[in-house]
Amino acid sequence: MDIIKIAVLGIVGALLGILLKSQKKEYELFAMLGVSLCIFYFIMSKLKLVISVIDSMQEYVSLDTSYIAILIKMIGITYVSEFSANLCKDAGYQAVAGQIEMFGKLSILAISMPVVLVLLETIGEFLA
Repeated sequence: MDIIKIAVLGIVGALLGILLKSQKKEYELFAMLGVSLCIFYFIMSKLKLVISVIDSMQEYVSLDTSYIAILIKMIGITYVSEFSANLCKDAGYQAVAGQIEMFGKLSILAISMPVVLVLLETIGEFLA
């Protein structure tokens, strides 16, 4: 069970950060960054599984591949922006974290525009 590995890794990293905080704040940040990158690696391995399932679902339902690519990009932007914003929050840079979150949301909005336009066209065809 991977969740147990991740939970133990997170707890050990937090305890290590608490121990290092008393010595030097920089060491705590580096320890938490290392733990976060390890957990992010596990997230990417699970994301590969999700992408393979989406690809197999695409074989059953005829969908345009560009829409699947947009969906995967949106998921990627979400994970990367949330990960980097949380690291900035842990380092004490809440303003930078807020800017990263805002840019991630606007990027998702910009990427999703072609899907929204197709949806509006489809609704217009049903109403006509």
